Amino acid sequence: MKKIFSIIAIALIGAFVLSSCEKKYETEPLKTITISGTVKANLDLTAANPGDAPNGTKIIFRIDAADLCQTPEAGYDYNTLQYEVEVSGGKYSVELPSVNFKAVNVDIVPVDFKANQIQDATGAVKEKVFSSSAYTITIREGEAYFEDITFYGI
Repeated sequence: MKKIFSIIAIALIGAFVLSSCEKKYETEPLKTITISGTVKANLDLTAANPGDAPNGTKIIFRIDAADLCQTPEAGYDYNTLQYEVEVSGGKYSVELPSVNFKAVNVDIVPVDFKANQIQDATGAVKEKVFSSSAYTITIREGEAYFEDITFYGI
């Protein structure tokens, strides 16, 4: 009977020791940067300059999560982080994660929208699809970014 209790005690101690050896990673939250700017659209062809894009116009920002790691693990499938903002009053602002040990690429994708466009001085209106090209910028922690976007009717 003493041997059974001794064996159980040794097994419990061994299980405790083995379970406490688990490797744990501690992470701290990433710092963020802000990208902001104005968003214009040529909704009126009689105006000299494009006016503000309609409220609710969407802009998508994408970052490869592996770019936020100092030493990405080989074979690990990192996701693409996606952030979406809506234009309000012709402006937008978004906070994105960043790091200071390397530059991070951010894909900016303005989302097409439909709206009426004033065609001429008579006030003739035609529904158009408004589009702007996607592009990539490079960010780094501690910097400020201002990106203006203009949509054109096609």
